[in-house]
Amino acid sequence: MTEQVGRHFSFFHPERHTVHFKKNRAHGKCREGWGYFQQGEFRRALGYFDEAVAIAPDYVEARVGRGRVHYALRDYERARADFAHALLRKHEHFEAQFWLGQALYALQEYQQALTAYSRAIWLKPKDPAAYNNRGEVYVHWQDYKLALADFDKALKLSPGFALAYTNRGLVHLEMKHYKKALLDFRQALALDPHQRRAYFGSGLALYALKDYERAITFYQRSLALAPTCQAYNNLGLVLDACRKHEQAIEAYNRAIELDAKSWAPYNNRGWSRYALNDIAGALADFEWAIAVGQQKGYLAYLNRAWLAAERGEYAQALEECQRILSWGMADPLIYAYRARIRCWQGEYEQALADCARALEIDPACAEAYGVRGLVYFQQQDYEKARTDFEKARVLGHNLFWISEANSQVSTGGKLAQPE
Repeated sequence: MTEQVGRHFSFFHPERHTVHFKKNRAHGKCREGWGYFQQGEFRRALGYFDEAVAIAPDYVEARVGRGRVHYALRDYERARADFAHALLRKHEHFEAQFWLGQALYALQEYQQALTAYSRAIWLKPKDPAAYNNRGEVYVHWQDYKLALADFDKALKLSPGFALAYTNRGLVHLEMKHYKKALLDFRQALALDPHQRRAYFGSGLALYALKDYERAITFYQRSLALAPTCQAYNNLGLVLDACRKHEQAIEAYNRAIELDAKSWAPYNNRGWSRYALNDIAGALADFEWAIAVGQQKGYLAYLNRAWLAAERGEYAQALEECQRILSWGMADPLIYAYRARIRCWQGEYEQALADCARALEIDPACAEAYGVRGLVYFQQQDYEKARTDFEKARVLGHNLFWISEANSQVSTGGKLAQPE
């Protein structure tokens, strides 16, 4: 009898029962943690997941749950560590792989994020979110062809995926396919009227298409959902395009209130003040933009150069342009500005060389065509001037001084002759 009892208990492994007991306890803590997570009480949720991990350090669901909480709290390093630990224990855990990609993307480790999303897709090839998120990595790299392929796949798998429509619309926007972008944004908003970036993207597309009144409406809707510095700044640009400079200044003021460390609203407010003939106010804003943005705010340096050139201080203006070029900037506007200054000086051949350099960088640089038209006009080559002015008009431009060039064309379609 004793032997039989002994043989019966020879199958009992205390350590296994201890492991199962610990996992059961950890599972209970995770369940409570998820309850608080769903209520948005992330700190309380974290406490329960910490307890779960302390009870069973290798329990995958505890690691994934705590990683999700860390991610929600924007503690991306700890989130990555938890997801990576979970994958060490269970390589084919889709959720851990997917959220590892999320954490890596937030940490700007894009190559690793791409790998994580690709593995997630391999584990679950019909998950639209994984394709959508991998597409965002390609967008960061400006690989728009692969980004579109992923967004298309996400939408094929889930035709009601509003975020994928928004993201695809933003890619079309970057590719200057403005009408396609608007179609995607419209679809996104029909599915989810809270897609703020779809309103914002619509504003950008409509601004590019010069449909300013509708652009204003979409920026206002974006701001109603979430007031941001960028949206107010862009609203100001549209209002300036409508010559509503006082309202534009109000928009830039709001942008600055939201982010006083952003140089763009100061710079753009300077142009509004310039348009209202407040030269001192414009210069002060350009100085603020330079102080805040440093090299990032190089356009403010250009604008300060413009004011110097208007005062006849050409050497100072050219020095500003050269300073920016010494930083390795490859923006065609730098050369277009310098060409305009040289045109003022009467240095036409150098101005033409700068226009050529601008168009080499960007063949669609409207400002370069406008300035080159002025040079040809001064050289009395009116046919070439008319061609360049028309090219600048068709391409569009963001700087109102190009209207100086367009004004040289008479209503009859011929260039006005100099007096």
